[in-house]
Amino acid sequence: MSKLIAWSEENLASSEFAITSDNFYDMLGYSKAEFGRKRKEWISKVASEDQVKLLDASKNEVWEVDFRLIQKDNSVIWLRETGRLTPAEDGKLTKVSLIVKNITIEKKSLERAESKERENARISKEIIDMCPVAMALFQIKGGGAKLLEANEVCLRMWNFNSYQDAAEHFVNVVSDSIPPCQPNGTKSIPLSERFVTVMKEGSVEFQTFLRIKDKDRNAKICIKKIELPEKILAITYIMPE
Repeated sequence: MSKLIAWSEENLASSEFAITSDNFYDMLGYSKAEFGRKRKEWISKVASEDQVKLLDASKNEVWEVDFRLIQKDNSVIWLRETGRLTPAEDGKLTKVSLIVKNITIEKKSLERAESKERENARISKEIIDMCPVAMALFQIKGGGAKLLEANEVCLRMWNFNSYQDAAEHFVNVVSDSIPPCQPNGTKSIPLSERFVTVMKEGSVEFQTFLRIKDKDRNAKICIKKIELPEKILAITYIMPE
């Protein structure tokens, strides 16, 4: 742990390090002479995108900021600086107390997790797009349904020009494609009522007759509720017969 955490105190008037832990410069990857004693000297070793963020954070009385430090071999380490301005007895701010932690492993783990999440999302989208049946993902909130995702088969089946077109009109178009009565004379159950059933029972599966722009077809539809944090989603699979 001592190799990952170091501390220092900085003289506020001169912006120089007044005292540092024994491992302070070793953790930073520089000698005392190479790194410099003033913030304005070593700030140039911070990644350019993080310099303003670091300087702005240190203007507060208490702060914590993550930033990247460029090493002598041009590799990068992540550091987390936690700082506090310490007042003297007369109330004037006299020094800065700093704890610096090497969080490179933590950041790389997070980056790998985010990269994996993006890859999983990409693969999921490809699977939906490749699926031979029409699939759509909804968010059910209150009494309404909002389209979140739809594959190409779904867009083609209901003749949408684009995903944006589907997002704006999907529920109305699909609802209108279900006629008031089925060919056998039974009354059709509106899509909105199907969603209500799904939210209560978890899933519903049914066969229905569809009329999409004067083209008639029979379909089997399965709608399933999926519980996620702060969201309730319904995913619909439509399988033409």
